[in-house]
Amino acid sequence: MVQGNGVKNILTVDVEEAFHRNDLQLSRRQRELLGGRVVDQTERLVSLMRTAGQRGTFFVLGEVAKQYPDLVRGLAAEGFELGLHGYAHRLVYEQREGEFLRETQAAKALLEEIGKRKVVGFRAPSWSITQRSLWALKILAAMGFQYDSSILPAKAYLGGVPRSNPLIHRRREADIIEVPPSIVRMGPFRLPFSGGLYLRTLPYGFIRHCIKRLNKKGIPAVIYLHPWELDRGLPRLGLGWKGRYALYYNLKTTQAKVEQLLAEFSFAPVCEVLNDAYSPCKD
Repeated sequence: MVQGNGVKNILTVDVEEAFHRNDLQLSRRQRELLGGRVVDQTERLVSLMRTAGQRGTFFVLGEVAKQYPDLVRGLAAEGFELGLHGYAHRLVYEQREGEFLRETQAAKALLEEIGKRKVVGFRAPSWSITQRSLWALKILAAMGFQYDSSILPAKAYLGGVPRSNPLIHRRREADIIEVPPSIVRMGPFRLPFSGGLYLRTLPYGFIRHCIKRLNKKGIPAVIYLHPWELDRGLPRLGLGWKGRYALYYNLKTTQAKVEQLLAEFSFAPVCEVLNDAYSPCKD
């Protein structure tokens, strides 16, 4: 049963194929084996959310929107909020500013055309708005994005800003609100617990404890998922141990954890939660 603590948590989904991971160097054949599954994967997650009466924000990759426009239309028809996840899952800090601007503008226009709604939220691939790419926030704000969800307030393999504010806040660099994924403090360390490989690796009891800890203070947890992480039939590739761990570890547990989260906590799209305090998504 959904807990009645009055706190709406934020559920976000990065809509991409499994081969879009930036920490794997895959051959064309390997990418083909992992590809073509995002529609079924996303619809599986949507079905779980629909059954639980929960809603969230779907950050859609431009490549996915272009190849599967009906998927985007379906998400919009279901009443989910659409956000942008970039176009080709390229790391922001590996792009020049002009390059990032042009690609993001094109992807935003594409997603808005297909979804028939304004897109005001952005999430960079692999948390790649870091200390050396904070310039991207000014570009996003100038393009009309009202919030960003790209800064992981902890150290990570490809991204993260360890000393960044771990709560929802307005950035100093630009007129934009930051919605970071949730972390838990453990002494001097910050541990992400709220999605991806962390969600797959950590026991559900610990994840529940972390969310309750935030909600007790009136703070919404920000959870993130990838549809492919619920795909127990994901084709097995001949990868090294790091690749196998990144792609396959605990896939068999993800759906059960998601179902428990949806049953125990209240979730909403980013804009619905932000409107209560910041009103960034209101016309």
